[in-house]
Amino acid sequence: MAKPLTRSQSLKESPAPNLERPEPSDMVEDLLDGPSIPPSPRDMVELVDCIVQELTESESFKAVLQSCIDKAISRKLANITEQIVKQETQLFDLKQDLKLKSGNLQSLTEGYDWLRKEMERCQRITNDLDQASRRDSIRLFGIKESENEDLEKMVIDLGKEKLDLDLNADDIDKTYRVGPKHNNSDSPKVRGVLVRFRSLKVRDGFLRNRRKLKGTRTVIKEDLTRLNQQLLQKARDHQQTENAWSRDGRIFALIKTTDRRKSFVKRFNNIRGLDRLTL
Repeated sequence: MAKPLTRSQSLKESPAPNLERPEPSDMVEDLLDGPSIPPSPRDMVELVDCIVQELTESESFKAVLQSCIDKAISRKLANITEQIVKQETQLFDLKQDLKLKSGNLQSLTEGYDWLRKEMERCQRITNDLDQASRRDSIRLFGIKESENEDLEKMVIDLGKEKLDLDLNADDIDKTYRVGPKHNNSDSPKVRGVLVRFRSLKVRDGFLRNRRKLKGTRTVIKEDLTRLNQQLLQKARDHQQTENAWSRDGRIFALIKTTDRRKSFVKRFNNIRGLDRLTL
């Protein structure tokens, strides 16, 4: 009867395990020829690892893979290039459109400036003509208003008694109250009186002697157009003017300077001239 082998003897006599990794083809054959038992996940992972390793070490596979990568990159670059060209074309078209619109805008701006200047010129001419038609007229303020008043007689009496003028009814063309009548009996607003004379000489006599009315409620002013009235008021309210007045329908102002001895008189044709004044 043979003696049983010891543990050390059995280990020495058992064949050494095969540490070499099997070829993927051998692994596939083993799976196909083996029993009809599904391969374990571990076997599948090992198979996939072997296949990937063999592919990555294959020069032909590397060449195919590199070719696919190059083609993909080329197609992507071509697409990007096409998009860049398209964007550049659109940008060029936008620049051309902007250039055209800028030219149109400049033309419109120049046209607007020309129209504005023409309107100002026409307004100035119309205003001058309107003012010239008022050269024989004055406006009286502070004359008490009453029913059935005789304005012509009141003007004649004012000229004779207050202004020392030799005046009669033939010197007056027409007189009338200016503006709507106020029906508030508690504090009625006295409307001004427009007086049109038949000669410029009589009108100038009223304006020349109006200082004699100082201290009374009666005020004599030139018959200014609405535009000239606004211009005169603006000139009086301007921070750089010391005083403003009208003469023969023209507006003048005494302009302040840093040296009061060098203050000067300036005539204004429109409000734009006042706006250009700087301290």
